[in-house]
Amino acid sequence: MKQPAAYILAPLRGAYEADNDIALLGYVVLQMLLLLLVWSFYGGALYRMAAVGLTRREPADGESAMAFAARHWRAFVGARLVLWMGVILPLAVFIALASLGPWLGQWVGSTVAGVLLALAILVGAALAVIAALLAGTWFFGGFLQGPTIACEDSDAFDALSRTFGYAGAGMPRLLATRLWYLSGVLIGALWRLALTVLAISLGWACLAVAAPAAMLDRAQAILSAMGAPPDAARLGVTTGDYLVAAAIALVLFVLVARWLSDLIVRVVCGRTAAYLDLRHAIDGVDPSSLRTAPDATFQSAVEAGFEEVVRVGDD
Repeated sequence: MKQPAAYILAPLRGAYEADNDIALLGYVVLQMLLLLLVWSFYGGALYRMAAVGLTRREPADGESAMAFAARHWRAFVGARLVLWMGVILPLAVFIALASLGPWLGQWVGSTVAGVLLALAILVGAALAVIAALLAGTWFFGGFLQGPTIACEDSDAFDALSRTFGYAGAGMPRLLATRLWYLSGVLIGALWRLALTVLAISLGWACLAVAAPAAMLDRAQAILSAMGAPPDAARLGVTTGDYLVAAAIALVLFVLVARWLSDLIVRVVCGRTAAYLDLRHAIDGVDPSSLRTAPDATFQSAVEAGFEEVVRVGDD
């Protein structure tokens, strides 16, 4: 597992060591876009399952949730990208304007370059205010986009309008609602983390009592080195020690993965519940309301239950 992570981090480390800020920022943006594409599909399915479970009080169907995500992944991507671009583009334009003055100064003189830089500062101040407002809306109300699409079966425009509408209806209420449900998520996640740590501690204590100490020391050395330890020959590491270390690593991976998956589900459910609460408080919509697009299949009059009318003159 170390090698794939090294491949992903190698360009980032190279750009940082070379002091290439443009390459560093570009690689981070690229990884964010790739993560957005993956999360828009699987995260959209999780949001739909959370919406079905919270509104209808029944287990959600994973297959239908994946089909919903396949239909709406563009909405999940588009809503996020619009807010991201709303923050990034004004700052990028400000940087471009600020760098344009000195570059033109080589051709038109330092006086004109100073005038252009002064104008860029004035325009950049307005752009910075716009970016700050959008960043605040993104930070406090960006969580509403996923639940809006999942609960309303809507597109990116509805997600954005609902985000800005609820932020404009009262930022303190929006922040208080989010913090209220976030506190519940944190309490549940910390409790599950405590249980996970307790299970690992009890399992390791039982293993220390039952298993030979020398074998556990060699397995621990393998786990610390994430592979063959430097002094493997001196320790007398065998194939059985590698199997023991692999079994311990597998158990730890499963327990930590269960906690992380539980945390993700809690966050998704908390955001969806916060959206349902805000929708009920602001729009007066019943929290159990869940919109679903009508079936696009067509039926004949007979299939729909209408009896065919005999035409005049027919026998």
